[in-house]
Amino acid sequence: MKMLLNKLPKGRITRWGFLAMLLVAVGATAGWMNQRHYQMGGSWVGKGNGTVWTALHAPLNPEADANASQVQFQSYGADIAGLIAAFGGDRMSEMTGEGKMINRDTAKWTLVGYVKAGENPPQIVAIIIGHGTWKYTDRDHAVLNYTIDTYPAAADADGDGMPDPGATPAVTTPNVIDTAQRVPILR
Repeated sequence: MKMLLNKLPKGRITRWGFLAMLLVAVGATAGWMNQRHYQMGGSWVGKGNGTVWTALHAPLNPEADANASQVQFQSYGADIAGLIAAFGGDRMSEMTGEGKMINRDTAKWTLVGYVKAGENPPQIVAIIIGHGTWKYTDRDHAVLNYTIDTYPAAADADGDGMPDPGATPAVTTPNVIDTAQRVPILR
């Protein structure tokens, strides 16, 4: 350390000033690197465009930077109701998928669900793929920005529940924005 200080400019004040600036810079860098990442998980309630949904996010690893999600619609807005009707359906299934943190406060996710018709047995009339971002605004609140791609059931010729490679969505709804809040523990 003394050898390093001897190579610095000669005045004592200049040397100590330079060393102080260096320590501040190192401390600021270390502090930035240790910013807390939000962790994925928990139960959530969300809304947007007249639709209300609930979600359960289960972490997939100890760091909680990846999760499995299940989303269930409690009510539909006019947009979702119109989409269901356009494909001859009478309801939408739960959606399931996964998410992954892409930076400190934002996750990228994809969900799949189905437009269904009839009861016994129910028929899948369309496949819905939602994909977008989940941005935490604080520990208990988030803003979602996503796109919904809807495929006719015929786009799944191999019957695996996903659109076949190269299939084109019949309807794409971009820039959908929802808000979500964590279900609080009461009492």
